[in-house]
Amino acid sequence: MKVGFMSHSRKFALILLVFVAAVVVSMHRGRVGPYSESRMLMDTIITIKAYPAESEQAVAAAFAAFEKIENLASFHRSETEVFKLNHTGRLPLNTPLAPLLDICRHYYHFSDGYFDPSFAILQKAYGFYSQEGRLPEDAEITYLLGHSCGFDRVLTVDADNIFLASGSLIDLGGIAGGVAIEKAAKILKNAGCTGFLIDDAGDIWFEGTKPDASLWRIAVRDPRDNGALAIVESQQSLAISTSGDYERFVTVNGKRYGHIMNPLTGRPVDYYSSVTVVASSAIAADALSTSIFAMPAEKAFVWVEKNSVPALFLTSGGEVHVSLSGQQYFKEVKSR
Repeated sequence: MKVGFMSHSRKFALILLVFVAAVVVSMHRGRVGPYSESRMLMDTIITIKAYPAESEQAVAAAFAAFEKIENLASFHRSETEVFKLNHTGRLPLNTPLAPLLDICRHYYHFSDGYFDPSFAILQKAYGFYSQEGRLPEDAEITYLLGHSCGFDRVLTVDADNIFLASGSLIDLGGIAGGVAIEKAAKILKNAGCTGFLIDDAGDIWFEGTKPDASLWRIAVRDPRDNGALAIVESQQSLAISTSGDYERFVTVNGKRYGHIMNPLTGRPVDYYSSVTVVASSAIAADALSTSIFAMPAEKAFVWVEKNSVPALFLTSGGEVHVSLSGQQYFKEVKSR
């Protein structure tokens, strides 16, 4: 999940190391494949690998799907729907942004409010967008929580329009990458690609088979030493997303503060170094890794079991915890 992906680099919290060949565009027909290409989009490097080797046009169309979401949901670019909503407080009900806002509303409720795009105003208060870190006073946080946060409260609709409360901000970095991945995957599948992998700055989707029948093998990064915290190896289609405190942060008085906020306190959470989620949907993986990261461990460990979410936790104290559902996906888990 990337929060604020259109500012100074979104999932800013997650890098999954992919055990595949180096990213080089291959245009040689007749080779086994895959066709592989990387582009700078959504303020990060996105890589697509697809079989067969003659998949150049399909991959180009998949990248176009990322461009379309970027042109719709960029936080900073003045022509996007998100920018217009944030600066005018209104969009027509038929805006192409409406489906993304509906997805946000679903995960806001499903996560008990821990997934909340309106927390962009808190990230602004901490200086995440300006990169000038500061610590807001308690009174400022209390005011913002009471007046400018809470997705259901600040984003309302009538028969014709979507309204954003004055002083509030919406950042869709927490689901935009997942939405783009799903659209790109559909394009690749419909184009006849027999197997492919999409890597959006660590948000991973893989599908289909390789010509040699080998499994897709993904390493979940251990931020402590950049090694592998665990391995996900599968032939079935899967999405993997990691949220962490090591990619997007501000530093104030020598202390680092991550960008994911506790909705109860309005302060950056410090329970984990990373949370990785496996799902059958890239949107779900993207939104849930962020949601769960925001939950205190005593809630998160219970919540993932209740909802059968495959999750891998690396706590800030260095402890590794795997949910029961996650044990079938996360292998070779590193001990403390």
